[in-house]
Amino acid sequence: MKGKMSRWGTGPIFAALSLGYGILSIIINRRFYPVFQIGFPPSWFLSILGIALIVFGIPFFLVSVKTVTRAYNADELVTDGIYRWCRHPLYASWVVFIVPGIALLLNSWIVLTTPLFMYLILRKLVKKEEDYLESVFGSRYLDYKRKVPGILPFGFLKQS
Repeated sequence: MKGKMSRWGTGPIFAALSLGYGILSIIINRRFYPVFQIGFPPSWFLSILGIALIVFGIPFFLVSVKTVTRAYNADELVTDGIYRWCRHPLYASWVVFIVPGIALLLNSWIVLTTPLFMYLILRKLVKKEEDYLESVFGSRYLDYKRKVPGILPFGFLKQS
């Protein structure tokens, strides 16, 4: 693999596609309101859950940014801290916590499809980052990849 990958990796492409889909889903939700409104559980519960997800997701994201920035600048492979639980916590913070929290606050099934879309494109895009890490760190990265799930250590998100 040629040269050092940008510190942003595939993040800008992921962000642009995710933002585009998210905005489209919000427009559709507003245009056809209340068709996509979540009927159960009550909206107060969805709001509390949404806020909790966002409150957890933001520090998850910030810790990930700080850790990966430090590692990138030092040309190191990070396998401890938050990276002990998932290989891609920056993406996980958005896919699992922040965007679902926003969708719950908006009380919208259609907006809740945005994290699913994000997860699907992430699985495709992150391969470039993983290929780069494998080319730089070799067997250390492959061993880490074998042991640590891509997004979160439970459910179908573990398979990434």
